[in-house]
Amino acid sequence: MSDARLGRTFFRNAIHGSRLYLLLAVLVTSLVATGYVWAQKTVTITVDDAVYNIKTTKSYVRDCLKQAGIELGPQDAVNLALDEKLTKGAKIEVYRGGPVTIKADGKTIAVVMAKATVEDAVKGAGIVLGDLDRTVPDRATGFKPGMEIRVIRVTEKIEYRESPIAYPVEKRADDTLEKGLAHVVQAGHNGMKREKVKVRYEDGQPINTVVEEEQTISPPQPEILVVGADDMVHTSRGTVRFSRVMEMEATAYLPTDGSDTGITATGIPARYGIVAVDPQVIPLGSRVYVKGYGMALAADTGGAIIGERIDLCMESANEAWSFGRRFVKVYILDE
Repeated sequence: MSDARLGRTFFRNAIHGSRLYLLLAVLVTSLVATGYVWAQKTVTITVDDAVYNIKTTKSYVRDCLKQAGIELGPQDAVNLALDEKLTKGAKIEVYRGGPVTIKADGKTIAVVMAKATVEDAVKGAGIVLGDLDRTVPDRATGFKPGMEIRVIRVTEKIEYRESPIAYPVEKRADDTLEKGLAHVVQAGHNGMKREKVKVRYEDGQPINTVVEEEQTISPPQPEILVVGADDMVHTSRGTVRFSRVMEMEATAYLPTDGSDTGITATGIPARYGIVAVDPQVIPLGSRVYVKGYGMALAADTGGAIIGERIDLCMESANEAWSFGRRFVKVYILDE
């Protein structure tokens, strides 16, 4: 073989070898890159009320936390074992530890712990929670050092109770009876019922009652009340309409009994036809008709005129003494 031909063969072999080496280099690089990507994981870390999503190639929980710059104190806890192998999508929760006060069943417990929720803390203190029991804060509230937790024991009981049924009042109008007057024609009586109730207790104290069943033992008897519907009164000046009528204790006085000047509480002179009243019962300025006395104006007051009392102004001492003290019908007239 000539030297020229030998050179060409060597050159071709050299180029073929270089390509092979290049191909091998690319293959190795690809495998390394693929292995890195395959080894990389997305992990969620919850700590100090914050959530972090990080990408990591670390294999263990401990190393992942270190990569994230999260330091654990001696009282802190983690939901996963520190030497546990990480998997894709792993969720790491860090619970900061510290003192907590728990009040339950009349006792106060002070402990140091690290838990996820209030419920976990209560159970961690050895306190058993019933299905109905509740806590303050709520069970699902996140645990924080320094918390004060109260356990409220809740129970429900079925009880049977008897209670009265209030009697109704039936009113019947009577045109022959004056308006404002009434009388009972049938007395009312309460009935009786028996109830099945569910009572909810919190720490032994009833806080809510729900009636589940009700049975009438005896029905109530209604009170029947006849009420006056006649609102007209006949006077010496004709028939007038009134808004209400009252039976009042009446006395008599002279114009100068209240004051030497004879001036009433409303500033007008006292005279026949002026009456003193309790303004809480009959407002001052009201027009009234007093049976046996006549038409009058409520324009005065008196220290002894309290409640359903009325004082009638007379013209002479003889009239006042003669009238004395008696019960009269007083009609408060419509304006």
